[in-house]
Amino acid sequence: MADRSHAHALAFLVLVVLMPHMASPGKLPRFTMGPRTNKQLRDFFKNHGSDMADLVPSGQGGHEQGGGSSSNGQSQQGGGDSGGGGGGGNQAPATNAGMYVFSYGIGTPPQQVSGALDISSDLVWTACGATAPFNPVRSTTVADVPCTDDACQQFAPQTCGAGASECAYTYMYGGGAANTTGLLGTEAFTFGDTRIDGVVFGCGLKNVGDFSGVSGVIGLGRGNLSLVSQLQVDRFSYHFAPDDSVDTQSFILFGDDATPQTSHTLSTRLLASDANPSLYYVELAGIQVDGKDLAIPSGTFDLRNKDGSGGVFLSITDLVTVLEEAAYKPLRQAVASKIGLPAVNGSALGLDLCYTGESLAKAKVPSMALVFAGGAVMELELGNYFYMDSTTGLACLTILPSSAGDGSVLGSLIQVGTHMMYDINGSKLVFESLAQAAAPPPSGSSQQTSSKTNQQAGGRRSASAPPPLISPAVFVIHFMLVVVYMFL
Repeated sequence: MADRSHAHALAFLVLVVLMPHMASPGKLPRFTMGPRTNKQLRDFFKNHGSDMADLVPSGQGGHEQGGGSSSNGQSQQGGGDSGGGGGGGNQAPATNAGMYVFSYGIGTPPQQVSGALDISSDLVWTACGATAPFNPVRSTTVADVPCTDDACQQFAPQTCGAGASECAYTYMYGGGAANTTGLLGTEAFTFGDTRIDGVVFGCGLKNVGDFSGVSGVIGLGRGNLSLVSQLQVDRFSYHFAPDDSVDTQSFILFGDDATPQTSHTLSTRLLASDANPSLYYVELAGIQVDGKDLAIPSGTFDLRNKDGSGGVFLSITDLVTVLEEAAYKPLRQAVASKIGLPAVNGSALGLDLCYTGESLAKAKVPSMALVFAGGAVMELELGNYFYMDSTTGLACLTILPSSAGDGSVLGSLIQVGTHMMYDINGSKLVFESLAQAAAPPPSGSSQQTSSKTNQQAGGRRSASAPPPLISPAVFVIHFMLVVVYMFL
């Protein structure tokens, strides 16, 4: 097994040979997400913006759960007996927006496919078939997961009929409008020069929904079959650089490489939900506008584990942020009051609070910050919560309301520019701004602004100009650009 280089100028890939279901700590790949490209989000917002509020898991008492097995090995609802190896039906919440995508190889010899990164689901899957991106017949290392295997029964409980050796599954996203049905198998995955053997994956034989050319999804949730769990890493992190960034890159890191890049990190607890065990919940305590706490009723963001309702979870497949209505109303009112301009119809983008870009350029847009339990404050840039569309000339708040009790989602746009570190064993989210830091991933780089100063600032940018055009980061392996929107 090759030794890992300590060069930091570029993220690199090191050869790793792993036993099935096993990973060697400290021998994990580091990826960068390279050249940025400006992408027009107008069509997405127009077609899907107003639908985002319906994507939060709600009424979990009767909500179809899924997304694979939970982190504690308990299967989620929807398995059921299928007889003769028929697959259980699993559902992952709210995977429907602009996706972060990377290209990788699967099989021996490797066949190139593309996977969309998703921290709110577990299954790693790709389309399979004679004309699909991955043809199992051409691989010498593919193997079935038996129906009686624990991996099968935990993920998709089913009755194994006489002579039925295969593990069938159906995995649904965002209410089931998009889904993949196929067989679980094991295969070698190749990321650049890094080979990982024995990865349990879904061989998607029937894939329904608009996946916009993406071969499949790489689930990074808390379930046993997510890539994070199969690598057996105790932490991972990602950073999506703003489009106008010069000194910072986008990247994703695993294991020992997922460490702070500056000296001013903040942290908050990661919470878990029995009803939605794949999701990463955080304890949001409040929101600040221009440094002042909003009057949000106590308990608005509470996760109610009895029925799985409420709570705030993180997503990188939902562009916009969705807040409980009790939090959204005072937020909208405070932002509109500070701007002091007449709002305009934002139906062209499917967003709620909009202005003309020309008028907003002459106004002062208030700063905003998220306040977490324990006092950690995530200060937001203007581009994290306002979107400027060059075609319509609209500038809109990229935050929407959800129904009472449905919970809240911190979407990908609000995370841009922040290095998000998931300490899984420590049940902690560590975060830091890389806006003023040197280009990552070199460790030891320091930004001399203190945490206290950051917490008191209440937002880094006091805007007198419209926000920049915001677009999702794009994963790049060997500088191959893969751009996709997933409209599920």
